Amino acid sequence: MKLADLLEHSAAAHPESVAVTHGDRSITFHDLWQASMRLAGYLRQLDAPGGSRIAILFENSLDYVISYFAVTKAGFVIVPLDTSAKPETLRGIVDDCEPHTLFCSARFRRYLPTVLGESSPLKRIISDRDMKVDLGSIETFVLSELIDTQSATGNLEAPRTFELSSDDSPSDLAAIFYTSGSTGNSKGVMLSHRNLVSNTLSTVEYLRLKAEDSVIVILPFYYIYGNSLMLTHIACGGRSVVDNRFLYPEVVLDTMESEKVTGFSGVPSNFIILLNKSTLTERKLEHLRYFTQAGGAMAPEITKRLISAFPEKEIWIMYGQTEAAPRASYLPPERLEEKLGSIGIAVPGTTLRLEDDNGDPVPQGQTGQIIMSGPNVMLGYWNNPGDTAEVIRDGCLLTGDLAKQDEDGYFYIVGRMKEIIKTGGNRVAAKEVEECLLKNEDILEASVFGVPDELLGEAVKAVVVLHDGHRSSEKEIQDHCKQLLAPHKAPKSVVFADSLPKLQSGKIDKQLLASQHA
Repeated sequence: MKLADLLEHSAAAHPESVAVTHGDRSITFHDLWQASMRLAGYLRQLDAPGGSRIAILFENSLDYVISYFAVTKAGFVIVPLDTSAKPETLRGIVDDCEPHTLFCSARFRRYLPTVLGESSPLKRIISDRDMKVDLGSIETFVLSELIDTQSATGNLEAPRTFELSSDDSPSDLAAIFYTSGSTGNSKGVMLSHRNLVSNTLSTVEYLRLKAEDSVIVILPFYYIYGNSLMLTHIACGGRSVVDNRFLYPEVVLDTMESEKVTGFSGVPSNFIILLNKSTLTERKLEHLRYFTQAGGAMAPEITKRLISAFPEKEIWIMYGQTEAAPRASYLPPERLEEKLGSIGIAVPGTTLRLEDDNGDPVPQGQTGQIIMSGPNVMLGYWNNPGDTAEVIRDGCLLTGDLAKQDEDGYFYIVGRMKEIIKTGGNRVAAKEVEECLLKNEDILEASVFGVPDELLGEAVKAVVVLHDGHRSSEKEIQDHCKQLLAPHKAPKSVVFADSLPKLQSGKIDKQLLASQHA
């Protein structure tokens, strides 16, 4: 099964249902399939072998979804590009994956000379509107004109049961997602059709998604979590409601109400903003069925506030990685309060276990690295066999996340191996200190990392954002931590900030933060 089969199935089963809404524009499943097939027909005519890369530099939009399925249907590999990245970063990605075609919004045309350089292999750019820019031998086309001049090929098949057949080769590359680079240089995560389809169907299964469901999409599609929202709702025949204006949370909440969405999905910072700087808790959101949270650990204190505000809604805490396509585990809402702080159990079809540094299983209650196996595990990193060998062993993914497992088999993240601070001979998990800080009623957000220290080797440093109108001193915050943690885990220094730098996905940019405060 291929990614385009998900769209074809829903177009046959729900032809007149709306697949995507963005502002005052909507498109049905049938029309989405037609437009994608027309564009795929054009792409197949290009002088490029199957498996060649095509990059997309569109913000979330109907054009993005049409292009995404057209590229995969045509047999090419899609490379979603971060629309918030600097041109120099995009240049590195383009140089690495060498796409022959670029879908690019006209609003990014001023970036193109830097992104492409003087020796780009790019042959054509397809834009959302006419782009008057001199790119030498690179041809430019308008997306809508290409779609209008092509004929749709193929017939919609009758709805069928989704099955992953033996024909779905794990080596059939579908997409390359470049990591955000928050912990180092960006790497291209290679995901096959099987990786993405299997994880999509697993997510649809445990979330119990149906054609009646709709989700507000505030996460960018180039981010694997946003990509998952698009694929799961295409697969179930549901609707994606795109709103790129989370900078104005009240506008997004208005969209949720007017569009009567049944789901909201976000990363921890989205929930922190909504709970502290919006009218979320004052709204009934009568049509909303569930919240999902992933993209990093959310402090239990934030989860408690969400439960208190919406006791009747399903709240799904999830864990994953880009390398896992992306979902690895979920916590059933009915066990949320009982297992507060847990990332839950493995998603259907995926196996999780804990191992020590020697690769041996760890006893219940002990800390070990999460090792993942299943059809969702990535193929590897593009052009990077060295880093691939470090995280893929016998087909299993070494996640780099440290966790414990309780007597019921539920996992609890302790921290990232790369975010373990070695201070004075002790190991301190940044996550544990961050969760402790967020128990302080004065603190809105916090990030913790290690900085060089002449005496300790590394010292624990915290950067905190206080609630509006709240005051707290460095010593008061340190004393708060010492009351709840071992003394060596309390931050040696605390810096106050108006805000924490974030990637467009909403994750805290720890690499930038650490460099600013090293």
